[in-house]
Amino acid sequence: MIVPAPELRTDLSAEQFLDDLAGTAAVIAGSAAERDAERRYPTAEYDALRDVGFWRLTVPREYGGLGFGYQTLMSAVITVAAADGSLGQLPQNHFNTLERIALAGSGDLRARVFGRVAEGAVLGNATAEPRERPPGENTTTLRRNGKTYCLTGRKVYATGALLGDIIAVQARDESGELVTALVDRYAHGVTIVDDWSGFGQRTTASGTAVFDGVEVDETGVLRFGSDPHPRYRASAQSQLLHCAIDTGIAQGAFEAAVRLAHQVHGGRGSGAVEFTDDVLGVSRLGELWITVEGARAIVTHAAQALDALTDTDPLDKVLDAFYRVAAAKSISTEAALTVTAALIDIGGASSTRTELRLDRFWRDARTHTVHDAVRWKPYSIGRRLLTGDVADAWSIAHPFTPVDDLVHLASTRA
Repeated sequence: MIVPAPELRTDLSAEQFLDDLAGTAAVIAGSAAERDAERRYPTAEYDALRDVGFWRLTVPREYGGLGFGYQTLMSAVITVAAADGSLGQLPQNHFNTLERIALAGSGDLRARVFGRVAEGAVLGNATAEPRERPPGENTTTLRRNGKTYCLTGRKVYATGALLGDIIAVQARDESGELVTALVDRYAHGVTIVDDWSGFGQRTTASGTAVFDGVEVDETGVLRFGSDPHPRYRASAQSQLLHCAIDTGIAQGAFEAAVRLAHQVHGGRGSGAVEFTDDVLGVSRLGELWITVEGARAIVTHAAQALDALTDTDPLDKVLDAFYRVAAAKSISTEAALTVTAALIDIGGASSTRTELRLDRFWRDARTHTVHDAVRWKPYSIGRRLLTGDVADAWSIAHPFTPVDDLVHLASTRA
């Protein structure tokens, strides 16, 4: 059931919103370790984020949203992920579905979904197929049934589906086109199984999703078609959200490292009683700050590139932003893994105590950073530089397409 969103000031600035969000995130951070240990879903935290307008951050103002751009969105996700690495994952599919609807959805679909999100709805996802399927294969079907469609299939890793109000389900229609069906979480034929068992990001409200003849009307279907513009823009936003999550987890671990540094002695062999007199320890803390700030900077730079795009831009400008995001993914992944591991170096042996639960930062980072193969990002960038070939919009790797072929597709836009 949708919890109504509170009335927000229509003149709220991005800075005011981020200040309000920071206060909410500080409260959320206080219970994150306990919720991770108990694998307790962030139901109250969902509502707290709703109260500050987080879930409608990118919904256009004419539909009742805040209408903020990519830079504000990424700053917000970093803030939430720093407070709780699991909760930080949940907005990714919510905001990417909104982005895809904004780029390629019909007027009816925009009004329907944007309106519900403005009223308090949150979106979950159902994209990945069971592991016996080859990567990228999709056997979930959407078939015409009179004036409506029938959705049938099984998904895994349905992040946010257990807590969401609307689920975005990837399926193939009768023509073989890959489409997205928007269905109500509690519609007849929808079953979400609470079976996510990852060692990190334990409270992402994920699981197996089963769709057994779910009815979907025409306005609930999102089609991208062959136009590369919306595909590459939507993919770039999706990937940049992952970068923001990684950066946020790194930020949260760094803040924990600073707190630890005020509580522990200098490292063995340093000759220092206080950590502040441990030259190598203090230097390491400085290196971690540089790492986090570097990740934040490249995420911001990529967000600026996305903010600068318009519907009439040439494809090359869209692809430039797309590859800036690929670069950000490499940097943010390294930042998350480096800082979360180094947190324990700063704290020493005493920081490994179970009751501190500091391992959750690394577990969250390690779980999230394998979401897609970051090792392909440098190759994809290098191949683009040398041959002009463009990576697939969603895999950010194979299959590659000659840029001239994509430009030709772009030239046929309606």
